[in-house]
Amino acid sequence: MHAIFQIKLTDEEAAPGGHDRRYRFRDKYLDIVRDALDDWIIYYQPAPRAGTRVIGSTGYFATARVTSVYPLAGRPGYYEASLEQYLELEETVPFSVPDFQLNKKFYFEKSMVQSDGRMNSHTIQQQVRALSNQEYEKIERAGFRKNWHEYEELLVVAPSYGFAEDPPESVERDRILTSRAFRDRVFRQRVGKAYNMRCAMTGISLQAPDGTCELECAHIKPVEDGGPDSLNNGILLFQSIHWMFDNGLISIGPDYQILKSSRYNEPKIDGLLNESGKITLPKNSSHFPHPEFLRYHREHIFLP
Repeated sequence: MHAIFQIKLTDEEAAPGGHDRRYRFRDKYLDIVRDALDDWIIYYQPAPRAGTRVIGSTGYFATARVTSVYPLAGRPGYYEASLEQYLELEETVPFSVPDFQLNKKFYFEKSMVQSDGRMNSHTIQQQVRALSNQEYEKIERAGFRKNWHEYEELLVVAPSYGFAEDPPESVERDRILTSRAFRDRVFRQRVGKAYNMRCAMTGISLQAPDGTCELECAHIKPVEDGGPDSLNNGILLFQSIHWMFDNGLISIGPDYQILKSSRYNEPKIDGLLNESGKITLPKNSSHFPHPEFLRYHREHIFLP
């Protein structure tokens, strides 16, 4: 069984090790979360109240797998769920979409509609909501619509399922959502869009007629070191700059200034870097590189 985890993203929740790794909830939702153990959930952020600040867009915005559930120390009546394989959707999926044929709204969650067709105002206030496999699939396909079907066709069914036999749907979903190739494609699209397909350090945007380009999306904190596939752990770089970044010859300071290693000695590259001496940031501040990931790169990868 899947579930909706409703959340209002604050600076604390959006920090590394926050909502991408854990989710806190009241004990009245314990049965729903336990039913989602070892399965996938969808994160949903409601529209903020007037005067309230939240980070990111409203709607269904990410998925993750629940790996464990336990009481929250020092907080009677509260529990925490541990999460893995956190992945932001390619596009935030709205709470509802218009159904022009029936002249009404279509809700991805069936429990949102009362028998008279009106929205269920009680259900929308629930922090955790049970989600059927069919409902999860509709949100999943809407959120990953650019890549899901194309990638699904490339998968080869494992022989253990028998000749010409499809694997269980849950197994197929796991194979796709945990695939490094699929996650990299989604990551590239989101980071590329956030940086308007321009290198953050040089402003270069070279694209061939066939759509290929000399830009690459770098994980600031590498995946192998526990870095997530999230926008604030990504940056768009020219290929040569990406190689320098991954090998510690260049980094980013606390104020987004471009740092060069003492082992760096290439005047021709200097001529390509932004004149401001700083990276170009996305228009949306919630997509900025997170300070913790930048600090990790400076302390563990950069060669002073």
